[in-house]
Amino acid sequence: MGLRLALFRVPLARFALAAVLVGACGTATPPNSTAPSLESQTAGPTIAARPSAAPSANALESSATPGAPGPSALAAGGVQGYAFDPTSTTGGTLTGAWVGPCCVGIANNNPLVAGGDQHFLDKIFEPLVTYSIDPTTNGYGPIIGALAESWETSADGLTWTFHLRPSVTWQDGTPFTAADVIFTLTLCENVAVGCVYGGGIAGISGAADVRAGTATTVVGLAAPDPVTVTIRTDAPDAALLDALTVMWIVQKTSVAAIPSAQLANSRYWVRPNDATGKGGVQGTGPFFVSAYAADRSMTLSANPSYWRGAPHLGKIVRREFTEPEAALAAFDAGQLDFTYLPPGDLRRESANSKARLVVGPSGVDNVVVFNPNANPAFANKLFRQAMEYAIDRPSIIANLYQGQGQALPCVLANPADSLASQDLYPYDPATAKALLAQAGIDMTTLPTFTFDTYFSDPLSLQVMSAIQAYWSAVGLHVTIDQMDTAAWAKRFYTDGHSQISFLGVQNGPDGNIAASYFSSAAQYETGAGDNGWKGYFYSNAQVDRLIAQGVQTFDPMTRPAIYQQLCRVLADDMPWNVLWQTTRDWIVSTRVGNFFLTPAPGGGSYYDAAEQWYMKP
Repeated sequence: MGLRLALFRVPLARFALAAVLVGACGTATPPNSTAPSLESQTAGPTIAARPSAAPSANALESSATPGAPGPSALAAGGVQGYAFDPTSTTGGTLTGAWVGPCCVGIANNNPLVAGGDQHFLDKIFEPLVTYSIDPTTNGYGPIIGALAESWETSADGLTWTFHLRPSVTWQDGTPFTAADVIFTLTLCENVAVGCVYGGGIAGISGAADVRAGTATTVVGLAAPDPVTVTIRTDAPDAALLDALTVMWIVQKTSVAAIPSAQLANSRYWVRPNDATGKGGVQGTGPFFVSAYAADRSMTLSANPSYWRGAPHLGKIVRREFTEPEAALAAFDAGQLDFTYLPPGDLRRESANSKARLVVGPSGVDNVVVFNPNANPAFANKLFRQAMEYAIDRPSIIANLYQGQGQALPCVLANPADSLASQDLYPYDPATAKALLAQAGIDMTTLPTFTFDTYFSDPLSLQVMSAIQAYWSAVGLHVTIDQMDTAAWAKRFYTDGHSQISFLGVQNGPDGNIAASYFSSAAQYETGAGDNGWKGYFYSNAQVDRLIAQGVQTFDPMTRPAIYQQLCRVLADDMPWNVLWQTTRDWIVSTRVGNFFLTPAPGGGSYYDAAEQWYMKP
């Protein structure tokens, strides 16, 4: 089992997490490799047409009956959009399977290097800030406080001050302080640790010195007192909050005892605690690790001293599955309370009276990349635009993805940052042919190209076959090659020999994710094209200007307009042919109350109110 990870250590980038999964298995690569943020396809069989009725997309359902009291107040104040059943019971065990595109496995419990499994990790560990869930879209809502209860920035935008919650303790009862925060952020800039999210905080003053090995402390981090942390950046960085949502804070006293080079594979991360939460891996979350059986299960027990209040559940058991279909069979047999729902089973399970579906945007875009070194035509944006017009995206989404997806004009899928409900490239073969003629490209002279992917599932083959047929109608001929993940990675990244590739990239809730892929500064700093094409660097002065403008703009009312313009430029220049964002589904037993989840990339960092979950009698 493994997760393919790549880290972009660039000042403007939030972070770039590459997660290539086939089923739930993958291959590991060095944390400094250069790659776009890749994720698994939603795998599974397909049907011929859109289902007649879509399942409910409301993951914020309260177990209360209509007319019951509204949202209850949390210990730290209410969070808009979360309604809890006031009659919830205490005790009981929830058994689930964190499996599918988001997740890796129970051994993946190191929050510093785990790119997936965030929806499980947040039961144990917590960041300073996190996202809420938007009840209207079941995607990400506004950023809210977690370990930090409030924060502010200086007038020049260079200094952030975070006020920590004073009553938080680690699961062993010792105090959580600013020293733990500074320790974690410094640790993530130590290249020996391989922290996958270190790129997002690379702009902190002095972080580069730690990465270079010339310093052991980050001068931009300070603790005026035990419950205050200040972060000074080299340039204004409005994306820092977004980066901190995936910086899971670890306990200094226990983790500092482990040599940095041994942290990634240390047994500490799966070491169980005793009944009082002591002796094992430490977090500040609502549950602590109490049992671990390699390749079988991990058990979490309620943390009675959790700062939001003692959890209703007594235990959470995560059972290990390598295939979503096997986990779904266990769910149907009553052995699991929730699991990932493969798209091929969507119609059948939507009629399951003992379950409800949790539906939401995946946060992952499917894209096609043309290697401009493979043929001169591929370097011409008119050719790439033509290939976008040639694909009937609505038909593929309706017929192969069962309506579970949304066509996109650029890599940014957040509705606030993308173009307003318009598809710049509708299906139009005539326009495609006209663009090819305008570019002076004689399609009859082009050879047959290889269209490769690391997706090995039947759905991906059907999608790629449909694209193959659409392209053939305008003169582009390809053969499909579904490759082993390691072999594809070598061809695409190491050798740069892929000609045309079909892959998935994380779009992220913050528009600054584009910096990880398309900033020329990011690509030249890493020494190789972030697009994966050996010897090729994407550079567009207007893109660079808009990326810089976006990251330096703090006004939340102004930033979206900047990213909309960036989206428009990227849609025209088309360094990647962005196709769609898929929808993902989970299924949960009706016995589970107050259950919150959004199908975010890597499981997602957001407040899921796990301390409010409970099992109905």
